[in-house]
Amino acid sequence: MASAAAVGIGASSALQTAAGHPVSEAEVEPWQGDVPVARNVDVLVCGGGPAGCAAALYAARAGAQTLLLENLPFLGGVWTAVGVSHLIAGAGRDGLNAELHQRLPVHRVFNRYIYVIEDMKCLLDDLLAEAGVETQFYTRAVAVAADGPRLRGVFTASKSGLEFIRARVIIDATGDGDVAAAAGCQYDQGREFDGRTQPVTLFGTVGGYRGEPAKGAALVEILERGGWQPSYPPVTLFPQPGQPGVFQLMATQFYGVDGTDARQLSRAEIEGRREIRKCVAIFRQHGGPDWKDVFLIKTGPAIGVRATRRIRGLYRLTWEDLDRGAQFDDGITEISSGSNIHAVDDPYQEPPEGLPQPPRFRVRPYQIPYRALIAADVENLLLAGRCISGDRYALGSYRLTGNVVRTGEAAGVAAALAIRTARAPAELEPGQLLDRLHRMRATAG
Repeated sequence: MASAAAVGIGASSALQTAAGHPVSEAEVEPWQGDVPVARNVDVLVCGGGPAGCAAALYAARAGAQTLLLENLPFLGGVWTAVGVSHLIAGAGRDGLNAELHQRLPVHRVFNRYIYVIEDMKCLLDDLLAEAGVETQFYTRAVAVAADGPRLRGVFTASKSGLEFIRARVIIDATGDGDVAAAAGCQYDQGREFDGRTQPVTLFGTVGGYRGEPAKGAALVEILERGGWQPSYPPVTLFPQPGQPGVFQLMATQFYGVDGTDARQLSRAEIEGRREIRKCVAIFRQHGGPDWKDVFLIKTGPAIGVRATRRIRGLYRLTWEDLDRGAQFDDGITEISSGSNIHAVDDPYQEPPEGLPQPPRFRVRPYQIPYRALIAADVENLLLAGRCISGDRYALGSYRLTGNVVRTGEAAGVAAALAIRTARAPAELEPGQLLDRLHRMRATAG
Protein backbone atom coordinates (compact mmCIF):
# COMPACT_ATOMS: atom_id res chain seq x y z
CA MET A 1 0.00 0.00 0.00
CA ALA A 2 2.85 2.41 0.81
CA SER A 3 5.15 3.90 -1.76
CA ALA A 4 8.35 5.72 -0.95
CA ALA A 5 6.46 8.99 -0.75
CA ALA A 6 2.86 8.31 0.10
CA VAL A 7 0.30 6.08 1.73
CA GLY A 8 -2.99 5.57 -0.07
CA ILE A 9 -5.75 5.88 2.49
CA GLY A 10 -8.53 4.45 0.37
CA ALA A 11 -6.62 1.21 -0.09
CA SER A 12 -5.81 0.57 3.56
CA SER A 13 -7.70 -2.31 5.15
CA ALA A 14 -5.91 -1.48 8.41
CA LEU A 15 -7.06 2.12 8.49
CA GLN A 16 -9.32 3.04 11.39
CA THR A 17 -10.81 6.27 12.62
CA ALA A 18 -10.07 7.84 15.99
CA ALA A 19 -13.40 6.43 17.20
CA GLY A 20 -11.94 2.97 16.68
CA HIS A 21 -14.32 1.90 13.93
CA PRO A 22 -13.32 0.53 10.50
CA VAL A 23 -13.67 3.12 7.79
CA SER A 24 -16.29 2.48 5.12
CA GLU A 25 -15.95 3.49 1.47
CA ALA A 26 -18.45 6.31 1.97
CA GLU A 27 -16.45 7.68 4.87
CA VAL A 28 -13.13 7.70 3.02
CA GLU A 29 -14.46 9.26 -0.18
CA PRO A 30 -12.90 12.68 0.60
CA TRP A 31 -9.60 10.93 1.35
CA GLN A 32 -9.16 9.05 -1.93
CA GLY A 33 -5.69 9.26 -3.43
CA ASP A 34 -2.24 9.36 -1.94
CA VAL A 35 -1.46 11.12 1.30
CA PRO A 36 2.08 12.50 1.52
CA VAL A 37 4.49 11.14 4.07
CA ALA A 38 5.44 14.30 5.93
CA ARG A 39 7.98 12.86 8.36
CA ASN A 40 9.88 9.72 9.38
CA VAL A 41 10.78 9.73 13.08
CA ASP A 42 11.93 7.40 15.82
CA VAL A 43 9.33 8.45 18.39
CA LEU A 44 6.03 10.18 17.71
CA VAL A 45 4.25 11.65 20.73
CA CYS A 46 0.61 12.56 20.19
CA GLY A 47 -0.62 15.16 22.67
CA GLY A 48 1.25 18.06 24.24
CA GLY A 49 -0.17 18.10 27.76
CA PRO A 50 1.85 17.31 30.91
CA ALA A 51 2.32 13.64 30.01
CA GLY A 52 3.09 14.32 26.35
CA CYS A 53 5.64 17.02 27.14
CA ALA A 54 7.38 14.71 29.61
CA ALA A 55 7.33 11.82 27.12
CA ALA A 56 8.79 13.88 24.28
CA LEU A 57 11.39 15.50 26.52
CA TYR A 58 12.67 12.20 27.91
CA ALA A 59 12.58 10.36 24.59
CA ALA A 60 14.73 13.09 23.06
CA ARG A 61 17.08 13.26 26.03
CA ALA A 62 17.49 9.48 25.74
CA GLY A 63 18.70 9.93 22.17
CA ALA A 64 15.59 9.34 20.03
CA GLN A 65 14.56 11.58 17.14
CA THR A 66 11.26 12.84 18.53
CA LEU A 67 8.26 14.65 17.09
CA LEU A 68 5.48 16.02 19.31
CA LEU A 69 2.04 16.76 17.85
CA GLU A 70 -0.43 19.10 19.55
CA ASN A 71 -3.83 20.22 18.31
CA LEU A 72 -3.65 23.60 20.07
CA PRO A 73 -1.14 26.36 19.20
CA PHE A 74 0.73 25.92 22.50
CA LEU A 75 1.81 23.21 24.92
CA GLY A 76 0.63 22.40 28.42
CA GLY A 77 -2.91 21.07 28.11
CA VAL A 78 -4.47 21.18 31.56
CA TRP A 79 -1.56 23.36 32.79
CA THR A 80 -2.27 26.10 30.24
CA ALA A 81 -5.29 25.62 27.96
CA VAL A 82 -7.65 24.49 30.71
CA GLY A 83 -6.39 27.02 33.25
CA VAL A 84 -5.42 24.78 36.17
CA SER A 85 -2.58 27.11 37.06
CA HIS A 86 -1.06 25.14 39.91
CA LEU A 87 1.36 22.24 40.13
CA ILE A 88 -0.30 19.20 41.69
CA ALA A 89 1.51 16.23 43.24
CA GLY A 90 4.89 17.38 41.93
CA ALA A 91 6.64 18.99 44.90
CA GLY A 92 9.63 17.12 46.27
CA ARG A 93 10.00 14.90 43.21
CA ASP A 94 12.86 14.71 40.77
CA GLY A 95 12.65 14.76 36.98
CA LEU A 96 10.49 17.22 35.10
CA ASN A 97 8.48 18.03 38.24
CA ALA A 98 11.66 19.34 39.87
CA GLU A 99 12.58 21.32 36.75
CA LEU A 100 9.21 23.06 36.75
CA HIS A 101 9.49 23.98 40.40
CA GLN A 102 13.04 25.28 39.82
CA ARG A 103 12.44 27.25 36.63
CA LEU A 104 8.95 28.63 37.19
CA PRO A 105 8.24 31.48 39.61
CA VAL A 106 5.92 29.57 41.96
CA HIS A 107 3.85 30.99 44.85
CA ARG A 108 2.11 29.10 47.68
CA VAL A 109 -1.63 29.80 47.88
CA PHE A 110 -4.21 27.45 49.46
CA ASN A 111 -1.23 25.14 50.05
CA ARG A 112 -0.85 24.89 46.28
CA TYR A 113 2.02 25.86 44.01
CA ILE A 114 0.58 28.60 41.76
CA TYR A 115 2.28 29.82 38.57
CA VAL A 116 1.49 32.23 35.74
CA ILE A 117 0.05 30.41 32.74
CA GLU A 118 2.06 32.37 30.15
CA ASP A 119 5.25 31.51 32.05
CA MET A 120 4.39 27.82 31.76
CA LYS A 121 3.75 28.07 28.00
CA CYS A 122 7.13 29.66 27.37
CA LEU A 123 9.02 27.31 29.69
CA LEU A 124 7.63 24.23 27.94
CA ASP A 125 8.66 25.67 24.56
CA ASP A 126 12.16 26.23 25.91
CA LEU A 127 12.53 22.81 27.54
CA LEU A 128 11.52 20.89 24.43
CA ALA A 129 13.65 23.05 22.14
CA GLU A 130 16.67 22.57 24.41
CA ALA A 131 16.20 18.78 24.16
CA GLY A 132 15.89 18.84 20.37
CA VAL A 133 12.22 17.89 20.22
CA GLU A 134 10.42 18.98 17.06
CA THR A 135 7.03 20.38 18.02
CA GLN A 136 4.18 20.70 15.55
CA PHE A 137 1.02 22.58 16.54
CA TYR A 138 -2.39 22.72 14.85
CA THR A 139 -2.17 18.98 14.21
CA ARG A 140 -4.36 16.09 15.31
CA ALA A 141 -3.82 12.36 14.79
CA VAL A 142 -7.02 11.14 13.13
CA ALA A 143 -6.24 7.58 12.04
CA VAL A 144 -3.53 4.95 12.04
CA ALA A 145 -2.00 2.51 9.57
CA ALA A 146 -0.88 -0.88 10.78
CA ASP A 147 0.83 -4.05 9.65
CA GLY A 148 -0.78 -6.65 11.85
CA PRO A 149 -0.22 -5.76 15.52
CA ARG A 150 2.37 -3.10 14.71
CA LEU A 151 1.64 0.51 13.78
CA ARG A 152 3.50 2.04 10.85
CA GLY A 153 2.41 5.55 11.71
CA VAL A 154 -0.50 7.94 12.00
CA PHE A 155 -2.53 10.04 9.61
CA THR A 156 -2.82 13.65 10.69
CA ALA A 157 -5.15 16.49 9.82
CA SER A 158 -3.95 20.08 9.99
CA LYS A 159 -3.81 23.34 8.06
CA SER A 160 -1.28 21.51 5.88
CA GLY A 161 -3.96 19.00 4.92
CA LEU A 162 -3.93 15.25 5.38
CA GLU A 163 -0.45 13.86 5.99
CA PHE A 164 1.13 10.62 7.14
CA ILE A 165 3.88 10.40 9.77
CA ARG A 166 5.91 7.22 10.01
CA ALA A 167 7.24 6.32 13.44
CA ARG A 168 9.00 3.35 15.00
CA VAL A 169 7.33 3.86 18.39
CA ILE A 170 4.20 5.92 19.08
CA ILE A 171 3.23 7.34 22.47
CA ASP A 172 -0.45 8.11 23.02
CA ALA A 173 -0.54 11.11 25.36
CA THR A 174 -3.83 12.49 24.06
CA GLY A 175 -5.51 12.05 27.43
CA ASP A 176 -8.46 10.39 25.73
CA GLY A 177 -6.50 7.51 24.22
CA ASP A 178 -7.39 8.68 20.70
CA VAL A 179 -4.52 6.91 18.94
CA ALA A 180 -5.05 3.66 20.85
CA ALA A 181 -8.76 3.71 20.06
CA ALA A 182 -7.99 4.33 16.40
CA ALA A 183 -5.67 1.33 16.49
CA GLY A 184 -8.50 -0.87 17.77
CA CYS A 185 -7.24 -1.21 21.33
CA GLN A 186 -9.74 -2.34 23.92
CA TYR A 187 -10.58 0.22 26.56
CA ASP A 188 -12.86 1.02 29.49
CA GLN A 189 -14.66 4.29 30.08
CA GLY A 190 -16.54 5.65 33.07
CA ARG A 191 -18.50 3.64 35.59
CA GLU A 192 -18.72 -0.06 34.97
CA PHE A 193 -22.52 -0.14 34.92
CA ASP A 194 -23.41 2.97 32.89
CA GLY A 195 -20.22 4.48 31.43
CA ARG A 196 -20.74 7.89 33.07
CA THR A 197 -17.51 9.76 33.75
CA GLN A 198 -16.39 12.52 36.06
CA PRO A 199 -17.70 15.99 35.14
CA VAL A 200 -15.94 18.44 32.84
CA THR A 201 -15.00 21.98 33.91
CA LEU A 202 -14.48 25.26 32.08
CA PHE A 203 -12.34 27.92 33.79
CA GLY A 204 -12.53 31.67 33.38
CA THR A 205 -9.93 34.40 33.85
CA VAL A 206 -11.13 37.54 35.63
CA GLY A 207 -9.54 40.92 36.29
CA GLY A 208 -10.28 43.87 38.54
CA TYR A 209 -10.84 41.87 41.74
CA ARG A 210 -9.43 43.73 44.77
CA GLY A 211 -9.69 41.02 47.42
CA GLU A 212 -7.64 38.04 48.52
CA PRO A 213 -7.73 34.55 46.99
CA ALA A 214 -11.00 32.94 48.04
CA LYS A 215 -12.92 29.71 47.74
CA GLY A 216 -16.00 27.89 48.89
CA ALA A 217 -18.77 29.28 51.06
CA ALA A 218 -17.84 32.97 50.83
CA LEU A 219 -18.08 32.92 47.02
CA VAL A 220 -21.16 30.70 46.90
CA GLU A 221 -22.94 33.08 49.28
CA ILE A 222 -22.41 35.99 46.88
CA LEU A 223 -23.73 33.98 43.96
CA GLU A 224 -26.76 32.85 45.93
CA ARG A 225 -27.53 36.48 46.84
CA GLY A 226 -27.72 37.07 43.12
CA GLY A 227 -30.08 34.13 42.67
CA TRP A 228 -27.50 31.80 41.14
CA GLN A 229 -26.57 28.26 42.13
CA PRO A 230 -23.10 27.41 40.76
CA SER A 231 -22.73 24.04 39.07
CA TYR A 232 -19.45 23.63 40.98
CA PRO A 233 -20.21 24.34 44.67
CA PRO A 234 -16.55 24.74 45.86
CA VAL A 235 -16.10 27.88 43.71
CA THR A 236 -12.44 28.93 43.80
CA LEU A 237 -10.33 31.96 42.78
CA PHE A 238 -6.69 31.10 42.02
CA PRO A 239 -4.41 34.17 41.63
CA GLN A 240 -2.01 34.80 38.78
CA PRO A 241 1.11 35.91 40.68
CA GLY A 242 2.54 39.25 39.60
CA GLN A 243 -0.72 40.20 37.87
CA PRO A 244 -2.69 42.26 40.43
CA GLY A 245 -6.40 41.60 40.32
CA VAL A 246 -6.12 38.69 37.85
CA PHE A 247 -7.50 35.33 38.97
CA GLN A 248 -8.51 31.97 37.52
CA LEU A 249 -12.16 31.31 38.34
CA MET A 250 -13.25 27.69 38.80
CA ALA A 251 -17.05 27.73 39.04
CA THR A 252 -18.46 25.18 36.59
CA GLN A 253 -18.96 21.43 36.35
CA PHE A 254 -21.06 19.62 33.76
CA TYR A 255 -22.24 16.10 34.35
CA GLY A 256 -22.88 13.24 31.97
CA VAL A 257 -20.59 14.69 29.28
CA ASP A 258 -18.66 12.21 27.16
CA GLY A 259 -15.26 13.82 26.66
CA THR A 260 -14.72 11.85 23.45
CA ASP A 261 -17.85 13.28 21.80
CA ALA A 262 -17.24 16.60 20.00
CA ARG A 263 -20.93 17.50 20.03
CA GLN A 264 -21.27 17.03 23.79
CA LEU A 265 -18.06 18.95 24.44
CA SER A 266 -19.27 21.80 22.21
CA ARG A 267 -22.49 22.13 24.20
CA ALA A 268 -20.53 22.09 27.48
CA GLU A 269 -18.18 24.81 26.21
CA ILE A 270 -21.09 27.06 25.29
CA GLU A 271 -22.87 26.44 28.58
CA GLY A 272 -19.62 27.01 30.47
CA ARG A 273 -19.09 30.41 28.92
CA ARG A 274 -22.67 31.36 29.74
CA GLU A 275 -22.30 30.31 33.38
CA ILE A 276 -18.96 32.05 33.87
CA ARG A 277 -20.34 35.31 32.45
CA LYS A 278 -23.30 34.96 34.82
CA CYS A 279 -21.02 34.41 37.82
CA VAL A 280 -18.86 37.43 37.02
CA ALA A 281 -21.90 39.67 36.59
CA ILE A 282 -23.28 38.59 39.98
CA PHE A 283 -19.93 39.02 41.70
CA ARG A 284 -19.73 42.56 40.33
CA GLN A 285 -23.28 43.42 41.38
CA HIS A 286 -23.51 41.67 44.75
CA GLY A 287 -19.91 41.13 45.91
CA GLY A 288 -19.25 44.49 47.50
CA PRO A 289 -16.25 46.85 47.17
CA ASP A 290 -13.70 44.14 46.31
CA TRP A 291 -15.79 43.10 43.31
CA LYS A 292 -17.16 46.36 41.94
CA ASP A 293 -14.62 46.57 39.10
CA VAL A 294 -14.33 42.86 38.27
CA PHE A 295 -14.58 41.87 34.61
CA LEU A 296 -14.20 38.73 32.53
CA ILE A 297 -10.92 38.60 30.59
CA LYS A 298 -11.49 35.28 28.86
CA THR A 299 -12.78 31.74 29.18
CA GLY A 300 -11.12 28.51 28.19
CA PRO A 301 -9.67 28.12 25.66
CA ALA A 302 -10.41 24.45 26.35
CA ILE A 303 -12.73 22.69 28.74
CA GLY A 304 -11.07 20.44 31.29
CA VAL A 305 -11.83 16.73 30.92
CA ARG A 306 -11.02 14.49 33.87
CA ALA A 307 -11.80 11.02 32.58
CA THR A 308 -12.50 9.27 29.30
CA ARG A 309 -10.92 6.12 27.82
CA ARG A 310 -8.68 3.93 29.93
CA ILE A 311 -6.78 1.79 27.46
CA ARG A 312 -6.28 -1.89 28.27
CA GLY A 313 -2.61 -2.52 28.97
CA LEU A 314 -0.50 -5.48 30.00
CA TYR A 315 -1.44 -4.67 33.60
CA ARG A 316 -4.56 -2.93 34.89
CA LEU A 317 -4.04 -0.87 38.04
CA THR A 318 -7.02 -1.20 40.41
CA TRP A 319 -8.40 0.21 43.62
CA GLU A 320 -7.17 -2.96 45.36
CA ASP A 321 -3.62 -2.00 44.34
CA LEU A 322 -4.05 1.45 45.88
CA ASP A 323 -5.64 -0.02 49.00
CA ARG A 324 -2.74 -2.43 49.61
CA GLY A 325 0.03 -0.08 48.47
CA ALA A 326 1.09 -2.35 45.62
CA GLN A 327 4.78 -2.50 44.71
CA PHE A 328 6.02 -3.90 41.40
CA ASP A 329 9.31 -5.13 39.95
CA ASP A 330 8.69 -2.73 37.04
CA GLY A 331 7.33 0.16 39.11
CA ILE A 332 8.12 3.39 37.27
CA THR A 333 7.09 5.74 40.07
CA GLU A 334 5.68 5.75 43.57
CA ILE A 335 2.49 7.68 44.24
CA SER A 336 1.05 8.75 47.58
CA SER A 337 -1.69 11.14 46.43
CA GLY A 338 -5.27 10.16 47.17
CA SER A 339 -7.97 9.32 44.65
CA ASN A 340 -9.50 12.63 43.54
CA ILE A 341 -12.80 11.51 42.01
CA HIS A 342 -15.33 14.26 41.39
CA ALA A 343 -18.99 13.30 41.80
CA VAL A 344 -20.24 11.57 38.67
CA ASP A 345 -23.86 12.53 39.32
CA ASP A 346 -25.15 16.09 39.62
CA PRO A 347 -25.21 16.91 43.37
CA TYR A 348 -28.30 19.08 42.87
CA GLN A 349 -30.34 16.17 41.54
CA GLU A 350 -31.63 13.03 43.19
CA PRO A 351 -29.24 10.13 42.51
CA PRO A 352 -30.66 7.16 40.59
CA GLU A 353 -32.28 4.52 42.78
CA GLY A 354 -30.21 1.48 43.57
CA LEU A 355 -26.96 3.17 42.61
CA PRO A 356 -24.06 0.82 43.40
CA GLN A 357 -21.77 2.21 46.07
CA PRO A 358 -18.04 2.59 45.38
CA PRO A 359 -15.68 0.34 47.33
CA ARG A 360 -14.24 1.65 50.56
CA PHE A 361 -10.47 1.87 50.36
CA ARG A 362 -7.56 4.04 51.35
CA VAL A 363 -4.66 5.01 49.15
CA ARG A 364 -1.36 3.77 50.54
CA PRO A 365 1.86 4.70 48.71
CA TYR A 366 1.78 2.52 45.60
CA GLN A 367 3.63 2.12 42.33
CA ILE A 368 2.53 2.31 38.70
CA PRO A 369 3.96 -0.69 36.83
CA TYR A 370 5.56 -0.11 33.45
CA ARG A 371 3.22 -2.79 32.06
CA ALA A 372 0.27 -0.42 32.58
CA LEU A 373 1.88 1.87 29.97
CA ILE A 374 2.06 -0.82 27.27
CA ALA A 375 -1.00 -1.18 25.05
CA ALA A 376 -2.08 -4.82 25.13
CA ASP A 377 -3.22 -4.92 21.51
CA VAL A 378 -0.41 -3.08 19.69
CA GLU A 379 3.30 -3.92 19.77
CA ASN A 380 4.82 -0.45 19.41
CA LEU A 381 2.26 1.75 21.19
CA LEU A 382 2.95 3.19 24.63
CA LEU A 383 0.51 5.09 26.83
CA ALA A 384 1.17 8.15 28.98
CA GLY A 385 -1.14 10.21 31.15
CA ARG A 386 -4.66 9.48 32.26
CA CYS A 387 -5.32 7.00 29.42
CA ILE A 388 -2.98 4.36 30.91
CA SER A 389 -4.44 1.04 32.03
CA GLY A 390 -6.41 1.21 35.25
CA ASP A 391 -9.86 1.25 36.80
CA ARG A 392 -11.73 4.48 37.49
CA TYR A 393 -10.68 4.59 41.13
CA ALA A 394 -6.99 4.28 40.34
CA LEU A 395 -7.48 6.92 37.63
CA GLY A 396 -8.62 9.34 40.32
CA SER A 397 -5.11 9.20 41.79
CA TYR A 398 -2.74 8.79 38.86
CA ARG A 399 -4.47 11.45 36.73
CA LEU A 400 -3.03 14.28 38.86
CA THR A 401 -0.56 16.29 36.80
CA GLY A 402 2.56 15.51 38.83
CA ASN A 403 1.77 11.80 38.45
CA VAL A 404 1.04 11.85 34.72
CA VAL A 405 4.39 13.56 34.22
CA ARG A 406 6.01 10.44 35.71
CA THR A 407 4.19 8.18 33.25
CA GLY A 408 5.34 10.40 30.38
CA GLU A 409 8.96 10.26 31.48
CA ALA A 410 8.83 6.47 31.65
CA ALA A 411 7.12 6.12 28.27
CA GLY A 412 9.68 8.41 26.64
CA VAL A 413 12.67 6.55 28.01
CA ALA A 414 11.09 3.19 27.14
CA ALA A 415 10.43 4.29 23.56
CA ALA A 416 14.02 5.42 23.07
CA LEU A 417 15.41 2.29 24.68
CA ALA A 418 13.19 0.04 22.55
CA ILE A 419 14.53 1.71 19.41
CA ARG A 420 18.15 1.53 20.53
CA THR A 421 17.90 -2.17 21.40
CA ALA A 422 15.63 -3.11 18.46
CA ARG A 423 13.03 -4.56 20.83
CA ALA A 424 9.31 -4.10 21.28
CA PRO A 425 8.47 -2.04 24.39
CA ALA A 426 7.10 -5.15 26.09
CA GLU A 427 10.44 -6.94 25.59
CA LEU A 428 12.53 -4.42 27.52
CA GLU A 429 14.30 -5.57 30.65
CA PRO A 430 12.59 -3.72 33.54
CA GLY A 431 15.88 -3.31 35.40
CA GLN A 432 17.58 -1.67 32.44
CA LEU A 433 14.63 0.65 31.87
CA LEU A 434 14.32 1.67 35.51
CA ASP A 435 18.05 2.26 35.87
CA ARG A 436 18.09 4.62 32.88
CA LEU A 437 14.89 6.34 34.00
CA HIS A 438 16.08 6.94 37.55
CA ARG A 439 19.45 8.27 36.38
CA MET A 440 17.82 10.68 33.95
CA ARG A 441 15.38 11.94 36.57
CA ALA A 442 18.14 12.44 39.11
CA THR A 443 20.21 14.58 36.74
CA ALA A 444 17.30 16.72 35.47
CA GLY A 445 17.15 20.37 36.33
